[in-house]
Amino acid sequence: MREISESKLQEILQGNTENRNLEFKAGFNFVTHVWARERLIRSLLAMSNTRDGGLIMIGVAEKDDGTPDPEGVAKDDLIVFTSKLEDLKTKVESFSSSPVNYEIGRGEIAGKSFVLVTITEFSVRPVISRKNGEDKNGVLEEGAIYVRALKDKPSSVKLVNPVDIQEFLERATDKQISSLHRRGWKHETETMVSNKQAFEKERENF
Repeated sequence: MREISESKLQEILQGNTENRNLEFKAGFNFVTHVWARERLIRSLLAMSNTRDGGLIMIGVAEKDDGTPDPEGVAKDDLIVFTSKLEDLKTKVESFSSSPVNYEIGRGEIAGKSFVLVTITEFSVRPVISRKNGEDKNGVLEEGAIYVRALKDKPSSVKLVNPVDIQEFLERATDKQISSLHRRGWKHETETMVSNKQAFEKERENF
């Protein structure tokens, strides 16, 4: 777990609000609080499916007026969380159809501890939830694709809006084509263009 500077954490909090690529979560006990743990996993899947990925800052609760409250992660909860990083990785892998690339760091602001999760956007294949979660409220659902949305407020939700679905499919297709290009693949139409260019060059030389 890498160390995050106080200035970096302050910079993240500076906007005083969440956005599509930033989510705040209150501290919780990773072992006993299944609902909070599965919401964290859902957010990891959603950030992975969101353009440019994102950040999840743990230790920031929400005040009654909806503004963030950087109360930090309780010492005991931090000890449990940092000792269960491999468990988190295993659980994320058990839910995700494709790899979720993320890095976890920790830092302090005025003696309060925070955990920062940095998630990278999926490289080739989007992430689909492989199974239902343990929590009875259905935090994680089999077959769901989660993304970050801005409908009412920034949140990690199932992909259901037709416009968003179209954009998501186009982005996934572009990534797969780019991956094939890196492996030397060319579509028939690209080959045709190349042949035409070669013919014109040969004609000029003739």
